Amino acid sequence: MSTAELRKRVIARVKLSKDALLLRELDRMLKGAEKEIAPFITTPEQKAAIARSRAAVKRGRVRTAAEADKAILEWLGK
Repeated sequence: MSTAELRKRVIARVKLSKDALLLRELDRMLKGAEKEIAPFITTPEQKAAIARSRAAVKRGRVRTAAEADKAILEWLGK
Protein backbone atom coordinates (compact mmCIF):
# COMPACT_ATOMS: atom_id res chain seq x y z
CA MET A 1 0.00 0.00 0.00
CA SER A 2 1.42 3.37 -0.99
CA THR A 3 1.75 6.29 1.39
CA ALA A 4 -1.00 8.16 -0.47
CA GLU A 5 -3.38 5.19 -0.18
CA LEU A 6 -2.57 4.75 3.48
CA ARG A 7 -3.14 8.45 4.14
CA LYS A 8 -6.59 8.30 2.47
CA ARG A 9 -7.49 5.19 4.45
CA VAL A 10 -6.49 6.74 7.78
CA ILE A 11 -8.29 10.01 7.02
CA ALA A 12 -11.46 8.11 6.13
CA ARG A 13 -11.32 6.19 9.40
CA VAL A 14 -10.71 9.36 11.41
CA LYS A 15 -13.68 11.05 9.76
CA LEU A 16 -15.93 8.14 10.79
CA SER A 17 -14.62 7.89 14.35
CA LYS A 18 -16.72 9.09 17.24
CA ASP A 19 -14.21 7.94 19.88
CA ALA A 20 -12.91 11.13 21.53
CA LEU A 21 -10.13 9.28 23.36
CA LEU A 22 -8.86 7.75 20.13
CA LEU A 23 -8.96 11.11 18.36
CA ARG A 24 -7.10 12.82 21.21
CA GLU A 25 -4.43 10.12 21.13
CA LEU A 26 -4.06 10.43 17.35
CA ASP A 27 -3.73 14.19 17.73
CA ARG A 28 -1.01 13.73 20.35
CA MET A 29 0.86 11.26 18.16
CA LEU A 30 0.66 13.46 15.09
CA LYS A 31 1.94 16.49 17.00
CA GLY A 32 5.02 14.49 17.92
CA ALA A 33 5.45 13.31 14.34
CA GLU A 34 5.72 16.89 13.09
CA LYS A 35 9.17 17.20 14.65
CA GLU A 36 11.89 15.57 12.66
CA ILE A 37 13.79 13.07 14.73
CA ALA A 38 17.53 13.20 14.28
CA PRO A 39 19.20 9.82 13.99
CA PHE A 40 21.13 8.63 17.02
CA ILE A 41 24.82 8.66 16.17
CA THR A 42 26.93 6.17 18.07
CA THR A 43 30.56 6.71 18.91
CA PRO A 44 33.21 4.08 18.11
CA GLU A 45 33.29 3.20 21.82
CA GLN A 46 29.52 2.68 21.87
CA LYS A 47 29.70 0.52 18.75
CA ALA A 48 32.39 -1.61 20.40
CA ALA A 49 30.27 -1.99 23.55
CA ILE A 50 27.28 -3.05 21.45
CA ALA A 51 29.41 -5.61 19.62
CA ARG A 52 30.68 -7.01 22.94
CA SER A 53 27.14 -7.23 24.26
CA ARG A 54 25.88 -9.03 21.15
CA ALA A 55 28.76 -11.49 21.39
CA ALA A 56 27.97 -12.13 25.07
CA VAL A 57 24.33 -12.85 24.21
CA LYS A 58 25.41 -15.31 21.50
CA ARG A 59 27.58 -17.09 24.10
CA GLY A 60 24.58 -17.33 26.43
CA ARG A 61 25.92 -14.83 28.94
CA VAL A 62 22.59 -13.22 29.77
CA ARG A 63 20.65 -12.36 32.92
CA THR A 64 16.99 -11.99 33.65
CA ALA A 65 15.74 -8.49 34.40
CA ALA A 66 15.45 -9.39 38.09
CA GLU A 67 19.05 -10.66 38.16
CA ALA A 68 20.27 -7.52 36.42
CA ASP A 69 18.35 -5.29 38.86
CA LYS A 70 19.88 -7.17 41.80
CA ALA A 71 23.40 -6.84 40.36
CA ILE A 72 22.92 -3.11 39.75
CA LEU A 73 21.81 -2.56 43.34
CA GLU A 74 24.89 -4.49 44.54
CA TRP A 75 27.16 -2.36 42.31
CA LEU A 76 25.58 0.77 43.71
CA GLY A 77 26.09 -0.50 47.26
CA LYS A 78 22.40 -0.50 48.11
